[in-house]
Amino acid sequence: MTSTIKEKLAETLQISLERAAEFLEICYLVNYDKSKMIEPRNGVFDRLGFILSGAVRIYYINEKGEDISYLLQVNNDVIGDYASYITGKKSMAIIQTLLKTEVLYFDKKDIETLVQKDIFWLRLAKHISDLAFLDAKQRLDELFFYTPEERYLNLMKKSPEILNKIPQKYISSYLGITPQSLSRIRKRIY
Repeated sequence: MTSTIKEKLAETLQISLERAAEFLEICYLVNYDKSKMIEPRNGVFDRLGFILSGAVRIYYINEKGEDISYLLQVNNDVIGDYASYITGKKSMAIIQTLLKTEVLYFDKKDIETLVQKDIFWLRLAKHISDLAFLDAKQRLDELFFYTPEERYLNLMKKSPEILNKIPQKYISSYLGITPQSLSRIRKRIY
């Protein structure tokens, strides 16, 4: 894999280039076209990935048959269903690419092998767990404590270059508002 990927990984995980190179030995790249469903193997997410480029949405289908976007993940974000990854239980999450997307994956079994070899990897596994927790906490904080306009501004700050490429219906679902409300927010901001 390229040195750019190694550098990006080292920066994202806050590890040395040497450790990033070692980590890359257990990783593999997958390129997805736009609107591709990323399926868990056997219904269980036994791998996680870093989005190198592109965007995905993670959503659920509610009892009314409506899809609700839970997360919009973009460059440098971790993707997968972390609860499924930890527990080994089938996932209810559906992951769909919103753009052409490149993902660097690592399998749980390979991380566990590294953890057995060196305590450094145990610390890294904890760091990845911490990142997943912080993402979930940030999402809950936004839903409970921020207005839809503040949530939109946070999303703009995180990924301005991608925001205009994602269909409005997914953004509004993620923000917990209607597409019409999103249009009003955009008009106020611009």
